[in-house]
Amino acid sequence: MPFFVNKRVMVATALFTSLALTSGCAATQGDDMHEARATSITASQKQAIENTISEWFGGVKITVADDVFSQSSNVTIERKAQMDSRGLPIDGRHNNPIFSFTLLTNGKQCLLRNEQTGELATLDNVACEAAPKV
Repeated sequence: MPFFVNKRVMVATALFTSLALTSGCAATQGDDMHEARATSITASQKQAIENTISEWFGGVKITVADDVFSQSSNVTIERKAQMDSRGLPIDGRHNNPIFSFTLLTNGKQCLLRNEQTGELATLDNVACEAAPKV
């Protein structure tokens, strides 16, 4: 009987080791991605970023700053509140959700991650480099 107990322990150990190695590989694949900053943004690159975010919102027009991702790897977007003729919000404070996006690089290409959904989109014509670690 001890032989079977040891054999079960050996099989369980082998299975556990196999699962640990498999999950370790999966974790390191995500480690290849680093937060990035744009090296320079042209009008067409800015448009590519706006178009990508717009697609995630079903085609709603999105506007980002001319220097988007040049100072930070993250950008947040919120829906503009409706204003009255004096420029004040019609309903006072608004509770419009804020959406976050992160520029990433794997050393070869720039990617944009939608922080709400985790979706990644490749930004083919955007040049970026890994952001310095803080």
